[in-house]
Amino acid sequence: MGRSAAGHKIFRRWWGLIPLAGMVVWIVLGGSGIAPFIAGPILVLIWTLFSAPATCAAINRQRGDQIELCRNNSSGLLLGCRIRQHKWQKLKTAWWHGNLREKTKGLWTGAPAKLATVSAVVGILAGIFGSGAEVIKHLGGFTG
Repeated sequence: MGRSAAGHKIFRRWWGLIPLAGMVVWIVLGGSGIAPFIAGPILVLIWTLFSAPATCAAINRQRGDQIELCRNNSSGLLLGCRIRQHKWQKLKTAWWHGNLREKTKGLWTGAPAKLATVSAVVGILAGIFGSGAEVIKHLGGFTG
């Protein structure tokens, strides 16, 4: 009984890698159709922003030039940890103010965040290139 609960928890945290792997396999096997390249990047992006395991990295304290960041776990790169102020702070930083460095500080804070970031980039690029290839193929640009 414990194994199924643990397996469910792992699936719930890492489900976004399934559409990513599906798109890569679809490209390698030469599958036709544009639907996987539309749905795949959308699912990967939703997982990355709202469900991928990451570190919160919201600002806890500022003392002069030193900034102390939160080290709690969060779900997704856009949302903060369990602390309500951190959720609001990360959302506000992502959309309303700050420079590019502040907006992207949580993308590379740990191994899960790095995996989520790379997965999002690969998923979006696979979607763009796969969709472009399908459009060109259907317009008669090349056969393959």
